[in-house]
Amino acid sequence: MTTPQPEAAFPADSPHAIIDVAVAFWKSKALLSAVELGVFEELAVRPATRAELTGRLEIAGRGAADFLDALVSLGLLERDGGVYRNSPVADRYLDPRKPATDISGYLSFLNAGFGCWAGLTDALRSGGRLDFSAALAASRSADQGGAGDPKLVGADATDDTFGEAYAAPDQVTGFLRAMTGYSMGANQAIAERYDWSRSRTVADVGCAEGSLLAQVLSRNPHLQGIGFDLPVVGPGFDAHLERVGLTDRACFAGGDFFTDPLPTADAIVMGHVLHDWDLDTKKTLIGKAYEALPEDGRLLVYESLIDDDRRERTTGLLISLNVSTVSAGGLGYTGAECGDWMRAAGFRDIAVSHLDGPEYLVVGVK
Repeated sequence: MTTPQPEAAFPADSPHAIIDVAVAFWKSKALLSAVELGVFEELAVRPATRAELTGRLEIAGRGAADFLDALVSLGLLERDGGVYRNSPVADRYLDPRKPATDISGYLSFLNAGFGCWAGLTDALRSGGRLDFSAALAASRSADQGGAGDPKLVGADATDDTFGEAYAAPDQVTGFLRAMTGYSMGANQAIAERYDWSRSRTVADVGCAEGSLLAQVLSRNPHLQGIGFDLPVVGPGFDAHLERVGLTDRACFAGGDFFTDPLPTADAIVMGHVLHDWDLDTKKTLIGKAYEALPEDGRLLVYESLIDDDRRERTTGLLISLNVSTVSAGGLGYTGAECGDWMRAAGFRDIAVSHLDGPEYLVVGVK
């Protein structure tokens, strides 16, 4: 089998350096459509020729060969003697039968809202925000993965940014699976690299399905975990922890972090939480974590942080842009900014470290 060679990077002064950025959505939509069609899920059951795979998935378009071979060139599929199979990275992260590492739920979530950014120009001009909840609802009501109509709501709208995600049981499940996929790389890195020896208990605030606890507890048998989130999240948390065999060491605590105290633990984690809210709310949540921690307790915050000079981390900047267009007040932030908020709350010994890809960890000690 021949290993696909990546395309040569375009010289910085070539027009294709610009065009490559402009057509990047082709690559992402090929991947998202592959998840929607069940390509990786089907190949996880057994490898297949193109004719077998297109027949099983009911793909009739004449572009099927280009579609599958583009996935090969992207390193997501392998083809040997005309037989397709998942690449090792797809086998690990795009197989729903492996709940501890599956991220396909996040890709389905992205696919549902793919067209939302079509309204970016209007959102930037008007200062309004894109109604991502409406886009998700429209895509689901049409029983298809395509995006709904990107609609703008007023810049001063204060309704629940993510209310539609919890509007129905199937939407709760989909949203929780999306958050598991989005956080997978960071969760694995925190479980493997952070020194958990000084802690006996850990609380994940905004825990979703409990993926962070699943990763951390499985690698640190001395730890007990608490997942804190809205009560509607509880059944999904319990089901995920049961699938990974950790119900004896983790429990769910239902509550609202705006109105309820946070659970007490030696370490409190907030992953992909603070970016959803305005500055005052960010500071409030950090302050509530300080109150809940014991002396020498740790607050761990992880995000796709923007670099302090705001020049290099494209993913962090684009995630912040995305949050600004779909939330009532959210924005991304830098490690230095987070450190300043922690110090103002009373934390000491602030440290920022890289986790995985665009993900970074900020730790403060009470």
